Amino acid sequence: MLNRILTLCLLVFFTHGLFAQKTFKPTTQIGVFGGLNYAMASFKPSLKQGMVNAEAYGFMIRHVSEPHIGLQLEVSASGKGWKERIDSVGDYTRKMETIHIPVTAVFIAGSRTLRFAFTIGPYVSYLRHEKEIIEIDNPLEYRKHYGIALKQKWEFGFTGGAGVELHTKIGGFSIRATYSHSLTNMFSLHDEEYYFSASRNQFLQGGLMYFITF
Repeated sequence: MLNRILTLCLLVFFTHGLFAQKTFKPTTQIGVFGGLNYAMASFKPSLKQGMVNAEAYGFMIRHVSEPHIGLQLEVSASGKGWKERIDSVGDYTRKMETIHIPVTAVFIAGSRTLRFAFTIGPYVSYLRHEKEIIEIDNPLEYRKHYGIALKQKWEFGFTGGAGVELHTKIGGFSIRATYSHSLTNMFSLHDEEYYFSASRNQFLQGGLMYFITF
């Protein structure tokens, strides 16, 4: 998915009319955003899952130093997790509260008023808190990783997204969507009780952003 986003960024960049370079001035934008995460996890061996919905909110700083290209930093409180569905037995949910910090390149196309922004880059996040919800009556049906706290607090991955921005005299307004996928595993690869060759967070985020340009 990230490759498709990057390809789209480059296609728009090279084929559409952008800001007039003769009048370009570097800008800095500071804003706040909020939205919802639709989260799950990638497990091997795979587990039957549903998505976990969680809030996300934070602030953004973007510096556009060259025409159409800039650097963007975000810091947010971001919910993650997954929900296991066990046929005829019940559900297991693990919710995670994290500090999510993407540092991305941003590609911008459009007019002075209506613009399209595409982002891609790495992120790090830190696990602040986790909570398990076990809706299974029979403890004998519990899987071995239930009740095991995640030892890995830090997470590294990649994120990419796209947004539509409306620039007005009172500030900028944006509708955007991003996708993030971890490259680090939540559970150890060397645990003797249970084994996942992959256990990685992933989530889709949709939301709104307001920012001021300096």
